[in-house]
Amino acid sequence: MNEATPNTDRFRVFILVLTLINTIFAAALSGLQVDANIRADQANRDSQYYALLAADELVRMGHQSAYDFELFTNIIKDAQQSTIMELTSLELEEAGEDESAARLSTQSQVAQARSDQGVALSLLYNDPRYAPTEPGGVPDLEAYLTDQSKAPNDFVAQQNAATDAYHQWDNKADSYIAVLSILAIAFFLLGLAQSTIRMRLFFAISALVVMFLAATWTGFILMS
Repeated sequence: MNEATPNTDRFRVFILVLTLINTIFAAALSGLQVDANIRADQANRDSQYYALLAADELVRMGHQSAYDFELFTNIIKDAQQSTIMELTSLELEEAGEDESAARLSTQSQVAQARSDQGVALSLLYNDPRYAPTEPGGVPDLEAYLTDQSKAPNDFVAQQNAATDAYHQWDNKADSYIAVLSILAIAFFLLGLAQSTIRMRLFFAISALVVMFLAATWTGFILMS
C-alpha cells in the first residue's frame, strides 16, 4: 500500500508537469496567433493602400497621356498643314494668283506658329528623355510610355506583395487556431488522466502524443 502511494504521487506530478507544459505551449501559441492576425491586418491595409495609389496613378497617367498625345497630334497636324499650304502658296504664286498665294502663305505661317507653340509646351519635345535627337525628328514615344507606366506597375507589384503577405499571415493565424484546438484535446486527456487511476498512464501518454503532434505542426507553421 505504501508503494502504490509514491507511484500515484509520481503519476500526479508527471500529469501536472504535462499540464503546465501544455499551458505554457498554449499561451505561446496564442501569442503567435495574435501576432499573425496583427501582421495579416497590416498587410491587408497595405494592400488596399497600394491598390488606391495604383488606381490614382492610372487616372493621373491617363489624363497626362491624353494631354501629351493630343498636343503631339496637333503639333504634327499643324506642321503638315503649314507645309501643304506653303507648297500650295508657291504654286499659286507661280500661276500669277498673288493674292491667294499671300493669303495661304499667311495661313501657313499661322499654322506653323501653332505648331511651334505646341512644341514649346510639349513634354515630349522638351524632356531630354523623349525629345527628338535631330531636327524634324519624332519624340521617343516608347520611352515615354515606359516611364508613364512605371509608377502604376510599381504600386501594383507592391500591392501584390502585400496581398501575398496577407494570405500567408492569415493562413498562419488559422493554422495556430487549429493547433490550439489540438492542445484543447491534450488538456481534456490530461483531465481524464487525473480523474482515473486505471487508465491514467494511457491518457497521459495519449496527451503527450497529442502535444508532440501539435509541437511538430507548430514547427512547420513557423518555418513556412
